[in-house]
Amino acid sequence: MLRSEVKKLALGVSTVLALLYSPAHATTIRIGATPSFSDALNDIIASFQNYYIINGNLTYNVVVTTDTTDNLKSAIVNGGATGPYDLFLSSGYASPYDLVNSNPSLVIGSPFRYAIGSLMLYSTSVDISAGLPSSLTKDFVMADPAADFYGKATAQVLATTPGILTALQQGHVKTRDDIGSTFAAVDGGSYAYGFVAKSQICQYYGGAEHYVDGTYHHEYRSNNAAHPYLELALKGIKIARTRAADEETELTSFINFLTGAGTAVGTDILKQYCYKLP
Repeated sequence: MLRSEVKKLALGVSTVLALLYSPAHATTIRIGATPSFSDALNDIIASFQNYYIINGNLTYNVVVTTDTTDNLKSAIVNGGATGPYDLFLSSGYASPYDLVNSNPSLVIGSPFRYAIGSLMLYSTSVDISAGLPSSLTKDFVMADPAADFYGKATAQVLATTPGILTALQQGHVKTRDDIGSTFAAVDGGSYAYGFVAKSQICQYYGGAEHYVDGTYHHEYRSNNAAHPYLELALKGIKIARTRAADEETELTSFINFLTGAGTAVGTDILKQYCYKLP
């Protein structure tokens, strides 16, 4: 409910500002992003556009494609200099570095951190606030560890969980392609509980974290001695796609906005979605 109202307000503000300022020329950049970041990214884009209408009378359009990390990376490799994206925002660190190492001509510069995520066990019906049950006798769901960075983190947590081998043998551990479809499966009631991204269920405001009433959650932190996993460092990289000068300017401005260079508006939205800043 909160996110819906915020988005309606942002849309209304965008419309009013567009009517007031009516800039003559618009530029467009294209971003490939993973599903776990889509809600936060949409809010950041709306604020980015509003910011540059007010500060520069510039109309900046942003086209977003949301897909799995592997599919986004494949599109970048296959597209070359005329590929589909100007910016790749990954939910992990491996794919941006893989592009740097395997296809250096397709990227510009080094991968940069833009946020740090966290892994949550989530349920709409079962009290899992203490973490996974001691007896894993119910089906639960996670993102595919071979395709999703949150899935890899979940696999690392499960590797240190008592009873996981039996649960696997009995078929209680289910997977979805990515963290977006994993969240949908739990939130829609297909599974009693599952592992999701913190940003999908948490909002930070008024100095505290907030969750939907009647739901249950347990945070697994990467530095927890009992169930450690590699930090969920979200990284992006600029793609060497053919761009006009004004598109290059917009891309640089967006990266600065996302990472807090010049204004904290973008990073404040990241914090609102319960991300940590690098």
